[in-house]
Amino acid sequence: MPTPAQLEQQLQADRLKRSSLTSKLNIEKSFSADIQAPEPQSVGGLDKLNQQINNTVEGVKGKAATEIFGMAGALGITGIGTGNINSPELCPDPLLIQQILQRRNALISQIEASAAFINIVDRVLNIISQVISGTETSLSALNLIKTSTAAASQFLPAVPGAVSAAISYFDDIRTILTFKSDGNPKLPELKRAVDTGSTYVTRAALVFNSILLTLKAVDLFLEKCGGDLGEPSEDLNTLVAKGQAVASNSFETSYKGFTFQVIEKPFSPTVNRKIGQALNSQGIVLLETDPSFTTDPQVLIEELKLIIDRDNLKAN
Repeated sequence: MPTPAQLEQQLQADRLKRSSLTSKLNIEKSFSADIQAPEPQSVGGLDKLNQQINNTVEGVKGKAATEIFGMAGALGITGIGTGNINSPELCPDPLLIQQILQRRNALISQIEASAAFINIVDRVLNIISQVISGTETSLSALNLIKTSTAAASQFLPAVPGAVSAAISYFDDIRTILTFKSDGNPKLPELKRAVDTGSTYVTRAALVFNSILLTLKAVDLFLEKCGGDLGEPSEDLNTLVAKGQAVASNSFETSYKGFTFQVIEKPFSPTVNRKIGQALNSQGIVLLETDPSFTTDPQVLIEELKLIIDRDNLKAN
């Protein structure tokens, strides 16, 4: 039978284990984006590809929470994921710094691969958006998507939650653009799927932004102790910039004499949709997008620009 001292030790170990689990879960919860989006429906591979964005983000969130919690603990950094972060005054053994640096760089490599994959999906969504608006033909879109398919294949093995079936999703998308059983394009369904996917990309950008901000405490300590962090990839910078733009609600405000604005329209008691508008020099609205669930206003601005170019519209 365990002695009172042994029972107390076991209880203390259990308390520490629960405390550690709670801390790690809190870190992962902080990697959130307060975005409402419709659930994916079924337009063949496009919605499946949209869902792949979410799967990728969830994989990165779990990995990042585990690694950041572990690295911070090994370095003696407390308060990660809170507003009260404390780092040791003195640097630990250089060997530990190198070990943590390797873990940190491995995590960043995984995040960069995920960002590259998400950016490729985002480009596919933009291609389909151009088909919908009439500024891109289905034939040229197929060629662009084929190029994106080849680019995506190199990232799939490194992307958390990604599977080789994602390549078949691109094939499904090509089928949607070329085959219509009733002879009519599925534009409303495609538009809805593109909006949903754009919202998922925005959510991914915000989550990755949050992860990098949380990782900053570890990065600063590593740099202080002589660690060489290197530069983030272009794909990661691109996705992070999107998240920063959404967080600050910034977007391009003018184009070819038009002035842009984004307004909100209630969809339900808790969810709004956004509408992009193009105004002439007199402030009259000449063009507007359909209501969209996207939280990235630049998506709507790009749609307006496509229509302006397609129809050769003039602001005056």
